Amino acid sequence: MKLCNSLGLTRVSAAVVGVTALALGGCGGSPTAPDRDQVFYLHEKGVLDKRYSWERYYPPLDHAESKKSPRRVGVAVLDGDVRFAHPIDWYLRTADYTPERRFISYQSPRQFVFSIYERTDPVEVTWDELLTHYEESVAKNGSELLSARVPTSTANAQGRSYFVKTPVPARPDLESFAHEIIVRSSERVLLVQVVHGPEFEDSADEVVHAVRSMLVY
Repeated sequence: MKLCNSLGLTRVSAAVVGVTALALGGCGGSPTAPDRDQVFYLHEKGVLDKRYSWERYYPPLDHAESKKSPRRVGVAVLDGDVRFAHPIDWYLRTADYTPERRFISYQSPRQFVFSIYERTDPVEVTWDELLTHYEESVAKNGSELLSARVPTSTANAQGRSYFVKTPVPARPDLESFAHEIIVRSSERVLLVQVVHGPEFEDSADEVVHAVRSMLVY
């Protein structure tokens, strides 16, 4: 078991589901993003309105390539209310900035989907009320919590991490796995969702970096 400081991520074996904690340990920014061959702004893919800029370049969160992660670029999303850094080869899948249902979703070439959803829970509720509401919605969806309420954090907000298994109607039967993190600041409540396959450990570092860099306003 590899313990982490701030983000509860787990590895799923193809044969056995093992819940093992992994180590994770104003809309500012320049108006000019890196060149298109350096960072993706793939507004021609997914269900997107080409007239709208879903993310804005936010250079303070840029980070050089490391042995475990490709180069990351800082962006401001959800109208600047959330800022974080993601690898340059993630591409935008879909987004919706309609009030009270805002979200943005990315696809990684490492075969997982990273999404940020704004929830409508009041920010003044207790942690127990907030998490109970979330857990009830998971149960109603027919999903199973394999781990729950693991304390975690972003750059400026607190969170609780869950590992969720969801049956997928198919022949033969399939299961979907996701790490879901309830993040709250004094202004809003978010759900960060990472949907992935049975093997995820090799991709955990880039998710760790994205969540740890996240600023929520």
